[in-house]
Amino acid sequence: MDPVSLLFSAYLNTVQSTVSNHFNETRNLEVTPVIVQYEGIPVSFQHQLWRVRPESVCANYQQNIRQFSECTVTASRLFNALCLELKQSRPDDWRQVQIQNMYCNAAVSFKPTVANIGAAPKLSGLEEARQVCNAATVAAMGNSDPKLARERDKACEVYRESKNH
Repeated sequence: MDPVSLLFSAYLNTVQSTVSNHFNETRNLEVTPVIVQYEGIPVSFQHQLWRVRPESVCANYQQNIRQFSECTVTASRLFNALCLELKQSRPDDWRQVQIQNMYCNAAVSFKPTVANIGAAPKLSGLEEARQVCNAATVAAMGNSDPKLARERDKACEVYRESKNH
């Protein structure tokens, strides 16, 4: 290949690469991973086409519901804080406007997973008697053992008496 053709080819490659990069950047075509440390929790998410991908928010915590819940609630606060902060800063270029819109849309549309996990509350006497009756009824179903039928009748009688008092 002659030097002029080689130089022209390199020039075209550079121009095409620059135009392609600019196009991808302005449209936010590629999935972009982000991790932000907020309130002591690393909040991870991805965005593409100037939209936060809701299924990606805190995806690294999905195996632990307690951590996932805490992370998604924190992410919701993060999106709200970023939206408010970016609105106050008066964006002066297209990119800042797109980022502001992305976080404000996420602040409105993202729904965190809220899970409160703790010990079950103590059952009242009536609730406990009902559970024992139900368990005895299930045990006696499909079983012709008279002992199970007597236990069911006894447990359910205790429940009925508790209900009437």
